[in-house]
Amino acid sequence: NGVKPFSLTLHRGEVLGLGGLVGAGRSEYAQLIFGARPKDCGQVYLNGKPVEINSPEDAVEHGIGMVPEDRKLHGAILRMSIQGNIVVSILKKISNRLGFVDAGKEREAAGNQIEALRIKTPSAAQLVGNLSGGNQQKVVISRLLCAKSRLFIMDDPTRGIDVGAKVDVYESINELTKEGCSVILISSQLPELIGMSDRIIVAVDGTVAAEFDARNCKQEQIMNII
Repeated sequence: NGVKPFSLTLHRGEVLGLGGLVGAGRSEYAQLIFGARPKDCGQVYLNGKPVEINSPEDAVEHGIGMVPEDRKLHGAILRMSIQGNIVVSILKKISNRLGFVDAGKEREAAGNQIEALRIKTPSAAQLVGNLSGGNQQKVVISRLLCAKSRLFIMDDPTRGIDVGAKVDVYESINELTKEGCSVILISSQLPELIGMSDRIIVAVDGTVAAEFDARNCKQEQIMNII
C-alpha cells in the first residue's frame, strides 16, 4: 500500500514528530503500529520486548492509543454521550460478572477526564456531536487516558480546531510526557511539529528520509527534504 520498509525508535517521555507531505506514508506508519493496517513483516518492541499487534484491540491491550486523523469518522462516536465515549474502552473493567456496567464507576471515570481536560459541556450526558471540534478531540484523548495508554499516536490532532483548543491539546501532550508517556505526533504544520517535538523524522515516498533534533531544526531543513 505504498509503505516501504522503515524503522523508528521512541523513548519514554518523548514526543517524536513525524512530518512529510500528505501521501508520504505518515498515517500509514501510524496505522501499522496501531494494528489498524495489516503488515507484511516487521516487529514492534515495547520496553525492549517484542509484542504482537495485529489489531487495534491488541494495541490497546499493550497500552497504545491512537487519535486518528479523521476524528468524526474514526475517533469520536458523535451520537453517543461524552460519558459513553470516554468509558467505551474500559467497559470490561467497570462491569460486573454479568456484564452490567457500574453506573457509579462510569460517572466517576468520565467526570475525572472531563475535569482533567477541561471539556466544555453542561453535562457528561451531552452528545459528542454537539460539541465544538476542539472539545470532540479532547473527548478522544480522554478515552485513551481513561484506558491508561502509555504510548499515544496522534495523527494531526489540532487540525480544524480553534486556537484555544489547540493550546489545550498541546498542554495535554506536555502533561502526558511529564507522566512518562510517549507520543508520536503527526502534523502537517511545521511550527507545531518543531515546537512540540523532541525529535523529528521526515517521511518521503513511504519511507523515513531524515531525522532532526527539534531544538536545532529549521523549517527550511524539513522543506528541503520533502
